[in-house]
Amino acid sequence: MVTSSLRELADHEGPFASVYIDSAATGDAAPRHRLQRRAIHGILTEKGAPPPLVAAVDGALAGLAPGPRGCAVIAARDGVLLAEALPTPPRRQILRLSALPYLIPLLGLRQPRTPYVIVLIDRDGADLVAVNGRDERIGDQPWRELRQHTGESVSHAIAAVAAETTRLADRAGATLVLVGGAVAERSALADALVPRGRRIVALETTTRASDSDRRTIDVDVRRILREEAELRRRAVVDCFAQELRRSPGLAVQGLADTTAALRAADADILLVDPERLTDQKVRVGADPTQVAPQDIALGHTWLRRADEALPLAALASRADVIPTDRRCLPADGVGALLRHG
Repeated sequence: MVTSSLRELADHEGPFASVYIDSAATGDAAPRHRLQRRAIHGILTEKGAPPPLVAAVDGALAGLAPGPRGCAVIAARDGVLLAEALPTPPRRQILRLSALPYLIPLLGLRQPRTPYVIVLIDRDGADLVAVNGRDERIGDQPWRELRQHTGESVSHAIAAVAAETTRLADRAGATLVLVGGAVAERSALADALVPRGRRIVALETTTRASDSDRRTIDVDVRRILREEAELRRRAVVDCFAQELRRSPGLAVQGLADTTAALRAADADILLVDPERLTDQKVRVGADPTQVAPQDIALGHTWLRRADEALPLAALASRADVIPTDRRCLPADGVGALLRHG
């Protein structure tokens, strides 16, 4: 799997191929996958994609096994920049050849990249692993045995596990601590942990060792990460609505005000309504953060699709991007929470 940081995509030159397909495994998965690749090859060729770019996309799709839900590939003239399986398939196949990468479907469909720590604990010991925001594992080693401890020393052992959990969480930038294992020990650990703004969530598993429990844990973690991402999205949408009602508030909406915030690197979170942005255009300079409505001149600029240019501008300025649903309808399909008043 090739996975660039989305912010790194701004460092590459187009044209870009942005491909989102349903690759769900079926009984005829292999033949279907080959036909799908052949069709994509033909469509990109018809759109005028350079042969090396078409070959790069085909190679990336060949390297992604069919299933379980869908896959995304972003490629440029210098090769494949991102190729990853998606937990949810796109509602429709998307094949774009354009000057900028199309990232909104990826941002809405990919597995949430929430950094977290997992602790599985019982009377014999504890296993700890952290996963950072780039989906990289940190730690992943057994902790000291607890069964040799009694009375007050058990409390000290639990405190030591809590301290190691906090150390790993700090290294990973974790916002979640997931605790599983034997009920008594995990309850004691949860009590010993200092949240520091992190949410502590109980896993369903009550043991540490078996492979079946590990599979259950994987399913449980994916569910919790999806729930956490949805909670955060709702909190952002609610905060955006509240800030719009304030005067002055830390939110703007509409192409003119949002692009001004992006140019000033003042956007903390960009909110986009994909449906309303689809047909809109903006002007973009050599610096991807230099975006403006198409009727405003900013020197040497190019006319680009708003649904491609605005997310890339946000990522280039280290802002987050959140696709919205019908509960949040910013003017022109775009808005931002600001960093400064």
